[in-house]
Amino acid sequence: MSKEDFRSILTGAVSGNHEDLEKILELYMPLIEKNSYLNGNLDEDLKQYLMIHIALQIGKFPM
Repeated sequence: MSKEDFRSILTGAVSGNHEDLEKILELYMPLIEKNSYLNGNLDEDLKQYLMIHIALQIGKFPM
């Protein structure tokens, strides 16, 4: 993915485009899953919390 493609997707996600938000979550899913482990086990609730938090806060990202 080029820098221009990423910027376009991020701009769309920040402005509320749900498809672009899905692409951002997909792109960062390995990092989300890596940070969703609690006591050595994947915690699905924590994973969902992280995804919801990203979705709710991405609109505040300065562009």
